[in-house]
Amino acid sequence: MVGTLAQALSYTMLAVVAALVGGILAVYRTPGPQMESNVQHFAAGVVFAAVAAELLPDVHTRAPTVVVIGFAIGVATMLGIHRLSKYVEKRGIGGKMAGAAGLLITVSIDMLIDGVLIGVTFLAEAATGVLIAVALAIEVLFLGVTGVIALPEETSTLKKLAVPAGFGILLLSGVTTGVLVFDGVTGAPIALVLAFGSAALLYLVTEELLVKAQKVPETPTSTTLFFVGFLLIFLLDMLH
Repeated sequence: MVGTLAQALSYTMLAVVAALVGGILAVYRTPGPQMESNVQHFAAGVVFAAVAAELLPDVHTRAPTVVVIGFAIGVATMLGIHRLSKYVEKRGIGGKMAGAAGLLITVSIDMLIDGVLIGVTFLAEAATGVLIAVALAIEVLFLGVTGVIALPEETSTLKKLAVPAGFGILLLSGVTTGVLVFDGVTGAPIALVLAFGSAALLYLVTEELLVKAQKVPETPTSTTLFFVGFLLIFLLDMLH
């Protein structure tokens, strides 16, 4: 278990570093709307490919009832998180931070879920865990940017950089929890987590990344980047 945890955490550090890089970029050189859209398309393709190439084939071999329950819980959880974020924004919870509070809550919970998923996939098969960790690192790069630019302009640089750092800590906490809780567990519980994680990541792609990406006019470049991201991860899966 110790070896698996160390391996999972080492690969997850890619995502932690990516979050910090995204935060630093957002502080010192905020990307324009078109660049954000391009990154979102690329990240969506990467995450979609990771789910299609690694998680869904494994889920497909599990008991149908467990898979349906896992997917249902995953979708319900993501919808609940979305409603929570909207409630926080509507109520103005957090004062000057109210505008960013909903987003930060959503991303923070997502980081925990992603971390647990990385931990469980490393327990199931290390190669799958590596691919999921790499895919999520690209997603987290974008989330690091998004978390910082959502904050009020007068927020200090240190507080802005604390946001992606916090995302990284939550991700590592999720990985640790996933490995410690599910070590030695087989069968239905693992199938439930994999189905849950698949639904959560598909929700992220379809209802978060691509929806936000459509806020600027679609371009051939952004569309191409979605397929480049998908092909990149798909090829990595074929080669490992």
